[in-house]
Amino acid sequence: MERIHTQLFTIKIRAEKGCFCRSHSIETNRLIDEIMTQDHNHEFDYHEHESGPEIIAWLALGTAGLTVTKSLIDLVTAIINACKKGREKGDNHKGKLLLIVRDTHRTDNSVEEVVLEIYDEDIIDYEEVKKAIDTGINKKFNKNKANGGSNP
Repeated sequence: MERIHTQLFTIKIRAEKGCFCRSHSIETNRLIDEIMTQDHNHEFDYHEHESGPEIIAWLALGTAGLTVTKSLIDLVTAIINACKKGREKGDNHKGKLLLIVRDTHRTDNSVEEVVLEIYDEDIIDYEEVKKAIDTGINKKFNKNKANGGSNP
């Protein structure tokens, strides 16, 4: 039986200014709570932070690189859109949203990879989020691999 190799990554959505806590971003958190009740989200760990939502996911390593699942892209897209709708209703997070990819194996050389900047007027869809996350994750994976990181 073939062993499936995986790599752990986090995907973070952060606002330039403001706070995502439940008392300052009420609508955003209500919408995210609705999203998180859907069945497909058991594949990921979701963490609330004042700086913004974070998703922790194991990604499968295939011949073309790390594979991001459709359900992960759907989840990230839905959370981004919830952040935008929450802001329209007066939530406290301001400025552009940043979609960030991070590996969980932190070293002194670890850096966050901002893969997408999202402005209020931007319409965000599945394909844009998929391209941004795929590019960022595979860039970080290949960089870690070149630096002798702990990739499978």
